[in-house]
Amino acid sequence: MDMKRWRCTICNQIFEGEQPPAPCPVCGADADAFELVEEAPEEGTAAPSALRYLLVGGGVAALEAARAIRKQDPAGRITMVCGENTIPYNRPGLSDLVAGTKEFAGLLLKPMDWYAENGIRLLCGVTVTEIDHTSRTARLSDGQTVGYDRLLLATGASAFNPVQAQPGGPSVQVLRTVSDAYAALQLAGRSVLVVGGGILGVEAALALHAQGCRVTICELSDRLLALQADAEASRRIRAALEEAGIRVLCGTTVQTAARPVLLQNGETVEADAVLVSIGICSELALAKQLGLACERGIVVDESMRTGLPDVYAAGDCAQFGGRVSGLYPAASMMGMTAGSNMAGKAAVYRPLPPATALDEPGIQMVSVGALSSAPFAAFTSADGSEYRAVYAENGRVTGVLLWGRVNQSVAAAKAVREGADPQKVCELLEMS
Repeated sequence: MDMKRWRCTICNQIFEGEQPPAPCPVCGADADAFELVEEAPEEGTAAPSALRYLLVGGGVAALEAARAIRKQDPAGRITMVCGENTIPYNRPGLSDLVAGTKEFAGLLLKPMDWYAENGIRLLCGVTVTEIDHTSRTARLSDGQTVGYDRLLLATGASAFNPVQAQPGGPSVQVLRTVSDAYAALQLAGRSVLVVGGGILGVEAALALHAQGCRVTICELSDRLLALQADAEASRRIRAALEEAGIRVLCGTTVQTAARPVLLQNGETVEADAVLVSIGICSELALAKQLGLACERGIVVDESMRTGLPDVYAAGDCAQFGGRVSGLYPAASMMGMTAGSNMAGKAAVYRPLPPATALDEPGIQMVSVGALSSAPFAAFTSADGSEYRAVYAENGRVTGVLLWGRVNQSVAAAKAVREGADPQKVCELLEMS
């Protein structure tokens, strides 16, 4: 029997247990920030038990789909083709593996026994190479053929990496898989240039710094965390990183990965390795082979259905509402929605406002929602240790950023979700 599942309303991560973790292992929120996860918002008709479900992917979207299917269809035959040579794990936690604060076993989403106990056939280290939807069969890289009645494409994404390694130059790496993380661990004590100053780039830089690396970050935007922080928070993050000994270069990126690395602004950086963290590219090969509508991702509706009957998509490969989320909590919710619908129980995907939590030495920040160009109101404490900003459009709160004192993050997340009155939110956050 599955344990209760709790969603942190700040960072949107999901945890299992009879009680919610306190504090949240990701963002540090208190226990009252958690809510029970509802498996599906609507009732429906359970699927017949003879159905064969093929889940292509080994990430959180496929895992959550498998859970939802099994809940509705106890006897259906579920096959997960994972691709990587490991069972599903928490991909955002890879920086913790690099930093040395977690072992890989601590990143596993479920132990191996769970799959057997739930009758889920797990195929690791193989990929789907071809799908024939007319015959409802998939060919695997090891020569096997697997039949299906319902198909989920949860193929994820690969790291976007435009930096080409040069002969005699530094190695060029990414941090997307557990193999990438172990490769990054081999860089301990060396000089590393991290390309990308978003949340994943900053976390990678901090992890490498914890391993004794001499780290430089270069970010094409004029500031760090341009999507997750406002200008003031970006300034504070940069100051904290530089205080820790991490060099930060904004407004430029790699021109040539030679020795030394040449940047587009003409500067050079001595580096033994270049680690690129500037985004993802959805894996669309199988979707295109099936003739599915694809833009940046596989186009799906609110039920995670594609344009082909009985074919669904979820996670980093899926595009809903004109965008690919690329966020772990969204992939989890998409998987739950897809699995419920595949098994006959109606469910609808409703995106939550994006949230970012960063808790590092000198950096305690939570941001929720969209941070537009100018805040509705901003507040800085007399000693400068606290900063808060509220963003609004058309009289409704769209985003909140907290720095220093983040214990009001639950109220901030609720205000963004509900589109609260910005003046009342400012009063609630004591911005005076």
